[in-house]
Amino acid sequence: MWLFGTEAGLRWALAHAEDAAGGNLHIEGARGTLATAVLIDRVRYDADGTVVEARDVGGHAHLAAALGGRLVIEPLHIGALDIAIGEGGRRATQPPLLPFGLRLGQVDVERLRIARAEAVYSLRKVRFVHIALGPAVPASVSAEGSFALEHERFPLDATLALGGTLERLELRLGLRQAQTVADVQATLAPFRPQHIVALEARAAPIDPARLEADLPHAALTLHLTVTGGDRGLQGSVELTNSAAGPVDKNQLPLAALRARVASKDLASAVLEELRVELAGGGLLEGRGELGPQGFRGTVRAKALNLRALRSTLRETALSGPLELDLGQDEQSVRGTLEQAGMTVSADAMRRGDTVDVRRLRAAAQGGELTGSGRLRLTDPLAFEANLELAHFDPAAFGDYPAGSLSGTVQAQGRLAAEPRIDVGWSIADSTLLELPFTTKGSARIAGRHVLQADATASLGATRASVHGSFGAPPDKLVWTLDTSHLEELLDELAGRIQASGTLGGTWGAPQGVIDAQFEDLELPRGYTIPGGSVKLAGTLARHEAQVSARTAAAEVRARLRGGYAAGTWSGEIVSLEGAGKVPFTLRAPTPLKLSRASIELGRLEAGLGDGRLLVRELAWSRERIASSGEFAGLPAQWLVAAAGLTERLRATMLLDGQWTISGSPSLDGTLHVRRASGDLAVLGERPVELGVSGVTLDARFTSAGVGARLDFASRYASAAAGGQIGRDAAAGVLGLGPNSPLLVQGQVELSRTRVLVQPLLADARLDGRIAADLEAGGTLGAPVFSGTLRGDALAFEYPPYGVYLKNGELRAKLAGDTLQVERLNIQAGEGSFSASGTLPLRFADGNAKLAWQAKNFGVLERPDMRLIASGEGEAGFDGKRFSLSGELRAERGHFELERERIPKLGEDVVISGEPHATPQEKAPLPVQLNVDLDLGSNLSVRMQGLEGKLTGRINVVTSKEGELRAYGKLTTVNATFYAYGQKLQVDPGVLIFDGPIENPALQVTAWRRNQAVEAGVQLSGTMRAPIVQIVSQPQVSEGERLSWLVLGRAPTDANKADLGLLQAAAGALLARGNSMPLDRRIAQSFGLDEVSFRGTGELQDRVLAFGKRVSDRLYLSYEQGLGTVASNLVKIDYSLSRRWSLRAETGTSSGGGLFYRFSWD
Repeated sequence: MWLFGTEAGLRWALAHAEDAAGGNLHIEGARGTLATAVLIDRVRYDADGTVVEARDVGGHAHLAAALGGRLVIEPLHIGALDIAIGEGGRRATQPPLLPFGLRLGQVDVERLRIARAEAVYSLRKVRFVHIALGPAVPASVSAEGSFALEHERFPLDATLALGGTLERLELRLGLRQAQTVADVQATLAPFRPQHIVALEARAAPIDPARLEADLPHAALTLHLTVTGGDRGLQGSVELTNSAAGPVDKNQLPLAALRARVASKDLASAVLEELRVELAGGGLLEGRGELGPQGFRGTVRAKALNLRALRSTLRETALSGPLELDLGQDEQSVRGTLEQAGMTVSADAMRRGDTVDVRRLRAAAQGGELTGSGRLRLTDPLAFEANLELAHFDPAAFGDYPAGSLSGTVQAQGRLAAEPRIDVGWSIADSTLLELPFTTKGSARIAGRHVLQADATASLGATRASVHGSFGAPPDKLVWTLDTSHLEELLDELAGRIQASGTLGGTWGAPQGVIDAQFEDLELPRGYTIPGGSVKLAGTLARHEAQVSARTAAAEVRARLRGGYAAGTWSGEIVSLEGAGKVPFTLRAPTPLKLSRASIELGRLEAGLGDGRLLVRELAWSRERIASSGEFAGLPAQWLVAAAGLTERLRATMLLDGQWTISGSPSLDGTLHVRRASGDLAVLGERPVELGVSGVTLDARFTSAGVGARLDFASRYASAAAGGQIGRDAAAGVLGLGPNSPLLVQGQVELSRTRVLVQPLLADARLDGRIAADLEAGGTLGAPVFSGTLRGDALAFEYPPYGVYLKNGELRAKLAGDTLQVERLNIQAGEGSFSASGTLPLRFADGNAKLAWQAKNFGVLERPDMRLIASGEGEAGFDGKRFSLSGELRAERGHFELERERIPKLGEDVVISGEPHATPQEKAPLPVQLNVDLDLGSNLSVRMQGLEGKLTGRINVVTSKEGELRAYGKLTTVNATFYAYGQKLQVDPGVLIFDGPIENPALQVTAWRRNQAVEAGVQLSGTMRAPIVQIVSQPQVSEGERLSWLVLGRAPTDANKADLGLLQAAAGALLARGNSMPLDRRIAQSFGLDEVSFRGTGELQDRVLAFGKRVSDRLYLSYEQGLGTVASNLVKIDYSLSRRWSLRAETGTSSGGGLFYRFSWD
């Protein structure tokens, strides 16, 4: 009992333990008894270079457990535990043999410090539920606890569980650092040469940006699997990234890394089957060795996408080898990546503190960038770089301006907290943005101080220069800018700008002067400013600007004063004046505050000619809008210009109004506008004054939406509309959006349509009265319309084509997206045209269908083109093609096409100096036709020498390919044809259609009748391939046929001069493109059939003859002699048959006779 129950017994037992440890164990400050609690100030154990020291130790031993051969201490508290592991100690080859079992319960270590060489690990709050060792061989192990690893930036919380035996230890370790969780499971053999039997570790998600702020974001998952054996460690490593992306978006472009790992001693490792997957599908494959001397490996890139690495670079699929040698004393990287049309290569090496970039080359599309440089890893870093460009196109590598750059760039300096860099460049014989480009300059950068800058640049018609220094109070940077074609730089602007100025001060407080003039400035939506200027002087915090602009209608001058700070410009409009048709003047300075998210305008009062404008308040932000004011004599032309209608409308109208609007979060207020005086005019060749007598607009804004009413009255039209637009909760402060409920009613009446639309029409005239009662429902984004449309006294005239429609009437209803035409009637001539059906408001959607009917409808009423038609059918549109079907009959008509035409060159004719026109395929007809055309019995034509009537019926259709085809037959009736100076009778005259409408079959013969040999011209074949031949009855030789056709007699009766032949030739020549000869047209103008010269080749026998065919058999002529002896003669010829004829004549001589004609081959 003395041993266990007294403090002396405790000291005896501890002294005995120190002696047994051979002087390696030292215990200080022990008190208590073995049977109760034991407190020890310090315990130190030192053996084989390992030192274990515990302080503030307290525990309670359970003696009853000792009777069973176990030492149980529970609880056990240690204030501080330091373990220093020395190098070179002798390793144990087998576990220690414990004479008894050991169990420690409720172990609490406030602080644990483990040191080995230079590595020190500090743990705190080490808690173990239990730690147990068995006495048997091998000794069983069991432990469960937790601890916290101290670290200034990345403290860890951990859990630890041990099992198995001392020879084969099972370990489960869990770690958590912020959102990152790691789990390690291992089987260890502490007393074997290879400690690790098996190990599997997982950690996720790992974000490098949490480790270093400069590193990119990622969501990495690490999985490591290792097994140990006689050949060392074998396993695999896998690293995946679920948030891979380009580095310019602060993301890691690595998608996955996988490799097999082999290591014998943990000091080195071999990576086999290394596979690195990059964002965008790029791949790196190879192998490497990792050891104490560094990493050395060779990989090959496949389909590397530069855009996946940086989003401003172009899409690529580069491939090629990369060599990495990352030793302790020397590191090098070299490789070449290529694809069709692009090569990127680099060769860099580090020795000590120097990194040499021995070669850098990027080539694409015939241009390249080459360079070299050096980086010294001293404090501060020093560098030098040289780049050469030869027809280098930045756009070939990314989303950069396209060009062809040639020149050099040099830079050198030191990269310290305040960098010092000297840079120089020279670019010549280059292009940028398809414009000639040159630049040359140099500058020195010292921190935020730019020194000795001297640079010039030209881009197309733009010139710029910079000279001087900037960044310190005494510095001054002088700059100029001159561009005569602003459209070369900005798509939506055009004009000329000349500007110059100075820049001084510092980056934090810059100050400068700007003096700019502009001419012929063209703005979006057609606005133009012929000239103006801008002058600005001061600092960023306090400056003053003067702006002037000249327009065709006014000259505006403004002066502003203020300053910019924290993203907001605050100041005032000191003065604002405008001289023009409506002069305006700011009556007092107006406060103004501008930022990206808000606008605030103080009280603004201005004179507008004889009127005025008062803005009491104007404030706008994303959360709130507020404004109130009034105006009198406001020019309506300003609203016309804002709507982009200056080419269609001109306004002399002046408006009065007032408004009060506020909104947070919904609008509330009123708006009232009314006409004070003036008018509106529709512009055209002859502007039309509308005679406006009244315009009023009243609107009320509430939390429910907007209610408004508009009334308009003029001499020719009137309109009234009113309704409610509901609030769209997703539309912000204004509250008007696609989902706003809509309920509007209105009436429109055009009493004199012709006056309103005539300025918009060139050769046509439209007239009538149109009225509509309309309603709109649904939403603002998807309105639903309904109402009625009425038209009376409608008329349409198009004189160039003889179109004269009158007395029209329209009745239609609007239902949703469809206009239902109930009745459309209109007259032309003595007939009418009517139609009914449906038309979609969005015509491109199709579903248009109209049924039509015509009765004696005067389609054309021009003297040379007249057509009266009847018929019925349907017209439609399916969204892709128009369709027209039905039957149409020509009641009567007449067409004259005697116009001369300008000759057209054939497709095989090429004009020198002009490009050869590429043959184009004929576009398919966008109309689906199925129309039966009946020409009736009263349609006459006069065209190309043909006179007579056409009759017949054809069916006109379009094929699936959109080609126009016709089927049927047309026949001439009582037709004549003028050829060779003669009037020929057409018999037969037939066109047969059985395919393409432009290629009918021909069966046409034109005869010269009532002569011994009737001759004619016969056309057969098709229109594209006609066959022309001369025929006769009876059959005679071809030469005689031509003589009878042209001269009207046999060749044997012709005289040597043959005036008739010359007459026909001359007529054909003078007729040019007209088939009717000149003498025939002269005769017809006097009501005759013939005016000609007759006689022999002698001048004294020449006569001027006038003739008129009274009937098919009777011909009357008068001849006047032109020789030296005056003569005149009247003749009457009467044909008894083809061969027999009678003639009687009187005048200078009289006579008569019976004639018989006979001819043979």
